[in-house]
Amino acid sequence: MIISKLRSMKIKDIVTFVSKSITPQKGVTYNLYSLPSFDDGKTFEVLDGADIQSNKYEVPNKCILFNKLNVRFKRVWRIDSQDENKIASTEFLPLVVDEDVVDFQYCYYLLISDKITNYLCGQNTNTSGSHKRIDPDNFLNIEIKLPKMSIQKQIGKTLSALDHKIVLNKQINDNLEAKSHTLQNKHSQICEYNKSLLLLHYANRIRPRISA
Repeated sequence: MIISKLRSMKIKDIVTFVSKSITPQKGVTYNLYSLPSFDDGKTFEVLDGADIQSNKYEVPNKCILFNKLNVRFKRVWRIDSQDENKIASTEFLPLVVDEDVVDFQYCYYLLISDKITNYLCGQNTNTSGSHKRIDPDNFLNIEIKLPKMSIQKQIGKTLSALDHKIVLNKQINDNLEAKSHTLQNKHSQICEYNKSLLLLHYANRIRPRISA
């Protein structure tokens, strides 16, 4: 069996940290990628600039947003969108992938790997309370080993397909759960209706006795 040779590199050799600051303007609509929106189903917020209180990073059309706060939660966002006015919280590092060197999907799974996450958890620059941030320079200087591009693409495609199935299964389960709640509510309504009919039936059968 031929074992593919791995190339030794650093994260900064495969991605570029794009730190272009944006001051949101009143009357302009923005797609805001924030930590709360990531936690709430990975859906960006649509906000007027007047409702955004601080400077943000511009989000490139195709990039990976890597969260530098509490990295153990793996808030890492794949972005591939031509939408205008995309901005992100400065708690994210917008990373443009050099796709001549690394496959985009493979890079994403590399960045959320336990090995990198565990390393970064030990490199927090602020360990007080629940807010633990990493140093971007430490992150970008992490040493990695890359297989050849064909293997990267195979791994990235396989893991991405598995993720898609997980999301699809969750959607199916959520839909079934919603239908189950609807059926339960209808069943409860039918039971309450039948109880009312039964009570009305017995009420009509019972006549008060009138003393002579």
